[in-house]
Amino acid sequence: MNRIKLLELHLEIGSVIIGERFKGGTFRPCQTTIPSSTIEGALRHYFGVEVPAVGYFAKDEKNKGNTYEFDEFTYSVRDKFLNVSRMPITTVYLRPRGKNGKIEAKVYIPYDKGVSLKDELIGAEFQIGALKSKGFGKSKIIGVNEIESEIKQGILKVKVFEGEAGEFGIEPISPVYGYLFKPDKFSIGGIYKRALFPGSLVKAPEVLLKEVTYYDE
Repeated sequence: MNRIKLLELHLEIGSVIIGERFKGGTFRPCQTTIPSSTIEGALRHYFGVEVPAVGYFAKDEKNKGNTYEFDEFTYSVRDKFLNVSRMPITTVYLRPRGKNGKIEAKVYIPYDKGVSLKDELIGAEFQIGALKSKGFGKSKIIGVNEIESEIKQGILKVKVFEGEAGEFGIEPISPVYGYLFKPDKFSIGGIYKRALFPGSLVKAPEVLLKEVTYYDE
């Protein structure tokens, strides 16, 4: 039986914005997954490490529903040179639902790349996503587990850089591709890199699958 060992981080997050790329317009949608670009950027900024990582928002273990709901936030981008505010932008964000007031999420790191960080990550607090200066994206790692996940065929539920997919044991069968931004080591610039998107038919760890399917086997 083919299995892979991963480091599983359990996060509690306040309201968060993981914005979709958009040009022009005044409305910004919000993603409902945690792409490699988002979590890797946070780990690099707060812990100074460069490791493959990917995640998603977890279901409530009791009622199996989402631990978030959608809301909207309007803000103005200020032109520092002209000292004026530009046209307001409305962004969708995720806010906690339920009694504990936190969004639950899980993040995965290849075991060999993350095990040395285990003690440092437990209880760590940091921010992810957009508009951190407005208080969005406050996160806390409340648990770190070493797990083994069976490799199965199914539908991918995460956004992971194509070049890092193999480190998670992901093998594309009928991929859905998109692009994620990869900053340079100075976080000044960067490039867009191809990534596997949700909906891809793959062989992958079961924890990264939306559903298991034996289509085309």
